[in-house]
Order: sequence, then C-alpha cells, then structure tokens
Amino acid sequence: MRTALRLFAFSASIAALCGGAVAADYAPPIFIEQAPEYVPVEVGSGWYLRGDVTYLASDPVYDFDPAIGSLRNNRFGGSAGIGYHFSDLLRTDLNIGLVASDRYRIDAGAAGTFEETNKAWYGMANAYLDLGTLAGFTPYVGAGIGVLHTRNSSDFAYPVDIDSNQYRLAYALNAGVNYQVADNLSVDLGYQYLASPKTEYRDFNTLAVEDGVDYHQIKLGLRYDLW
Repeated sequence: MRTALRLFAFSASIAALCGGAVAADYAPPIFIEQAPEYVPVEVGSGWYLRGDVTYLASDPVYDFDPAIGSLRNNRFGGSAGIGYHFSDLLRTDLNIGLVASDRYRIDAGAAGTFEETNKAWYGMANAYLDLGTLAGFTPYVGAGIGVLHTRNSSDFAYPVDIDSNQYRLAYALNAGVNYQVADNLSVDLGYQYLASPKTEYRDFNTLAVEDGVDYHQIKLGLRYDLW
C-alpha cells in the first residue's frame, strides 16, 4: 500500500513538472499594428490663379462725336484673380480689374488745355458651373456680385456736376469655354456682362447726369492650377 502511494506521488510530481515546463515554454503571439500609410498634404490643391485681357465690345461711356477737341476711348482692360475648385462642376474666383477708360480733350491755345476723363475698375466674386469636358474643352456659365469703382475728373464747368469717385454695387453674368493645354494650365475664352445700375455717368448729348452703366466684355486669359 505504501509503495503504491509513493508511486502515485512520484507520478503526480512528474506531471506537474512537465505541465509547468510546457506552460513556461508557451508564449502568446504578439500582434503589431501596421502604421497608417503616409499621405502627403497638397498645399495648393483646388486653388488656381487667373489673368485676363479684356475688350469692351459695347459702346463706351463717352459715346459722342466731338465738334472740337479729341476723344479717346480705350476699350482694352485686364483683370487678375484667384479661385478655388469645390468639385469638377463648381468653382469660384475673386477678380479685380480695369474695365475701360475714356478721355475728352480740348487744346484752347493760350487759354490752356481742358480735359475730362472717366475710368472704371471692378472687384467681383464669381461662381461658375462647369458643364463637362469633351476633347479638352469645358464650357461654363456663371454669375458674380461685387463693386464697380469709377473715377471722373473734369476741367469743364457744367450745370450739374458728377461725383468724382463712386463705389457702387455691381453684378456680372459670365459664359465661356476653357481649354486644357497642359496638366496645370488652360486657356479661357469668355464673355462677361457687367452692370452697375446706380453708377452715375454724364450723357454728353444732354450734359445731364444719368444713372446706370453696363459693359459687354470679351475676355481671353490663362488659368494656372496650383496642384
């Protein structure tokens, strides 16, 4: 009986030692989480720069045939701005530019030279809807709102004078087509109707001051995407 008990105790000790050794040799697997993939931030993504040369296709503000003196209507202007693509369909930009300028001048000999000038600038926030791209051409339509600034100076005496510096609310309607010539560069040909109903101007047929000016502009420019 005593011998059987000793054999049982010895067997139990051996089992315990084996089990402990097995437990000590086992180690659970170590899982290492994979680091997230690095994605560089595109600082200029979505932004673009633009510059345009404009031509005034409508009648100038000084639209008359002078009996004396000389009249110069400058129909060329230009603009520059920055824009942002919200999607392939929607984009906006902010532009500032010169619309046109007019000058009427009389050389009165010994009495001196008399001159009257008018210049117009604008600042406009525009939104555009791009209508899809086919063979690199993307037609678009858009509208904008902003401010028209006109500066008038005159050496002549009139019954009714005009405000020399005006800042008036203006709006624009735009349409055109853009053509992609490189990855980041495109050519833009467009039309803009720019109007300011409260801007004053002088009607040289009556010499009276009237309200409301509008311009029909043809625009040719470049857009450069900053990505």
